[in-house]
Amino acid sequence: MNIQNDIEYLSAGVPELETYLLSKELYYPIGAHLPQLTLGGILLSVTRMGLKGESFRAQVESIHSKWRSAWDAKSKREVKARNTLWMNYLAEYREDPKSGARLYSQNIRYRAMLSLLGQVTHESDALLKGVFKEGKFVWEEECAQNFPCETFWYLFGTLKE
Repeated sequence: MNIQNDIEYLSAGVPELETYLLSKELYYPIGAHLPQLTLGGILLSVTRMGLKGESFRAQVESIHSKWRSAWDAKSKREVKARNTLWMNYLAEYREDPKSGARLYSQNIRYRAMLSLLGQVTHESDALLKGVFKEGKFVWEEECAQNFPCETFWYLFGTLKE
């Protein structure tokens, strides 16, 4: 995903956010070529954009304030789903470290979403630190400044093969 994709995702997703929060869907379709709408997806795109995404951030915060209990309920469901996806990826990595390391930049988004959804530390962090090698930021360099290294340390490197 690049910044332009984040803009498209937020432009389509933020206007649907209230409807999404009140729906039963965890993954909400917003366009044929866009990822499905989730709170983690919204928070990740807003964070990736940094200052460029301030207008989106303000809208998201307003909706969050208005629909706090719906947000919290949806967030809890998403944390469970993202946790499962993340743990499945780590299990696959343990089985095939070379292939898993190649897929790290795609799958680490699950861990980042968990942090943005409030799970700053995770049960997998000890394992992750044991196989992590520091390096370049996993996504576009222009996004790196929006992810503090103290919290998002796992975005500044990759996994050992």
